[in-house]
Amino acid sequence: MSRPNTSKKAVSTPQTQRFSLYNSAANYFVLLIFILLPLFVNITVNGSFPFLHFENGYYGIRHQKYYLFIALAAFAAVGEVLVLFTEGIAQTRDKYDLTSRDKIMKKISVTDWAVLALLVVCAISTVFSANREMSFFGEYKGHGRNNGLLLMLMYVLGYFIVSRAFRFREHIFIALSVTASAVYLLAVLNCFNIDPLGMFVKMKGDEVVMRDFLTTIGNKNMFSTYICVTLPAAAGLAVYTEKLACRVVYLVTIALGSIAMIVCDSDSAVLGTAAFAAVLLIAHVRCISRLKRLFLVFTIMLASSKALYLISQATGNSHKELSALPYKMMLSPVTYALLVIVAVITAALYLLDAKKPGATLPKAVPVALAAVFAAGVAAVLGAVIYFTNVDTKTDLGSMERLLRFNEAWGTHRGVMWIDSIKVFGDSSIFEKLFGAGPEMFYYKFEPYFKDLYRFGDGSTDAAHNEYIQYLINIGILGLSAYLTFVGSALYRAFRAIKKQPQAIVFIAAVSAYLAQAVVNIALPIGTPLFMVFVALCENAARQPSEA
Repeated sequence: MSRPNTSKKAVSTPQTQRFSLYNSAANYFVLLIFILLPLFVNITVNGSFPFLHFENGYYGIRHQKYYLFIALAAFAAVGEVLVLFTEGIAQTRDKYDLTSRDKIMKKISVTDWAVLALLVVCAISTVFSANREMSFFGEYKGHGRNNGLLLMLMYVLGYFIVSRAFRFREHIFIALSVTASAVYLLAVLNCFNIDPLGMFVKMKGDEVVMRDFLTTIGNKNMFSTYICVTLPAAAGLAVYTEKLACRVVYLVTIALGSIAMIVCDSDSAVLGTAAFAAVLLIAHVRCISRLKRLFLVFTIMLASSKALYLISQATGNSHKELSALPYKMMLSPVTYALLVIVAVITAALYLLDAKKPGATLPKAVPVALAAVFAAGVAAVLGAVIYFTNVDTKTDLGSMERLLRFNEAWGTHRGVMWIDSIKVFGDSSIFEKLFGAGPEMFYYKFEPYFKDLYRFGDGSTDAAHNEYIQYLINIGILGLSAYLTFVGSALYRAFRAIKKQPQAIVFIAAVSAYLAQAVVNIALPIGTPLFMVFVALCENAARQPSEA
C-alpha cells in the first residue's frame, strides 16, 4: 500500500508580489529619483567638520539636478537592457508574466504611442531649429531651462522603464514621504531665516535669492511644483494604506507639507491642492472607510495652517514676507470655522464607519460631486471672463489680480501669455505644427522683452505656462502628443483603480501637477517626479488584479 502524499502543495506567489532583477532596476530608479533628486545640491568637501558643506548654495542647482537625472535614467536604461538581453536570467513564463521580452513588447498602448510621437516631434523640431545646440541641450549662452531633446529622451526612457518594470512596494513611498518631510521642514526653517545647511552663506547680498529661494529645491515656484507632486501622493497614500505606522508617516508629511505650502508663498500651490482634493474626494466619496481617512487628511491640513499662524504670532512674525493666497487663507478667521466643520465631518464619518462597517453611498454620488466641481470651475472661469470683458470698472480689491485678466495678471504672467500668443500667431506654418525647437522660447520671445520692462523684468525664457511653452517650442503636434500622453495615462489609471487601488495615488499627483502647470514652468527639478508618476499611472494599468 502506497504512503499518502503529506507534502504541502507549493503556494504560487501572486503576480503583484513577484519580483525579479528586471523589476529591481526600475524600483531602484524610482527610489533614487524620490530621494536623491530633491536633496542633491552643490556640495563642497573639505577637511573641516562636518566635512560636507553647502556653502555653494544655489549656484548651478538646476544643472546639478539635471545632470543627476540624466545619469540616473541612463544607468537605469543600461541596467534594463543588460537584464533583458543577457542569457541565463531566470524568469517565469506563465501567461501573466510581464517580464519576458516578448510580453514587454506586446500591447503598445495609446500612452506609449503618444510619448513616442512626442519624442519624434521634438526630434524634428530640433533638426529644423534655428539653434540645434539650444534645442538639443536646452541651454545656450546662459539662456534656457535645460528642457531640450536630450532631457525629453531621458523622460521617455524613464517612462518605458517604470511603466513596464516597476512593482509597487510601499517602502519606496515611505522614502518619498520621509524625504519630502525633511524638505518641507527645511523650508519652514528657511522661512524663519534659519539656515541649518548653510545654503545662503554666499547669497547674503542677493535679495531675490534671500526672498524667493527655499530648501534644496530652489526657487519658490519650483518648490511649489515639488509640493504639488509629493503632498497629493502622501494624501493618497494616507487613505490607501492599511498599515497604521505607514499612515502616521504620511500624516506627518501632510502636516509639514501644508505648512510648507504657505511658506513657499506661491499661488500655484492652491491650484494643485484644489485639483488633488477634488480627485481624491470623487474617488473615495462612496466608501465611508476611505472617506473618513480623507477627511482626516483635510483636518490635519487645516489644523497645520493654523498651527503655523500660532507659531508666527509667538515669534513676532519673524519669518520672510509672505503675500500669496495660502498665507492669506491662513490669516483668515474663516479657516477656523472651516477647520471645525471638517473636523466634525471627520468624527461623524469615523462613528458611522464603526457602526456600519463597509457602508457605501450610491453610485450617483461621485457623479454629482464631479458635476459640482465642474460647475465651480466653470463659475470661476465665467467670473474671470465677465470681469475682464464686461465689467471692467468694479473694484475687486485683492482679488483683482486673480479675477480680472490683463497684462499685470498673476504677477505679470498676463503679458507673457498675451505676447506668447502673438509669437505663435506670427510663426510659420511649420513652426505652428512642430514649433521652433525645444527650449527656443527665449529667442522667439525676444522682440517682446520691451513689454516686460514695465514690470521690472528685462527678459524671460519661459512663458510661465507649460502648455503655452510647449505650443511655442514644439508646436500644435507636440502639445497634442503631450496632452494625449498624459491624458491617456490618467484615463487608463482611472480604469485600473478597482484592480490596483494605489493608482489613485498616482492620479492625484499627476492631476495636481497639471493644474499648477497652468501658471508654472517645467524644469528638471520637479518635472522628473511628475514624469515618474505619469509612468506609474501607466504601470498600474498594465498590472493584473491584486486579487
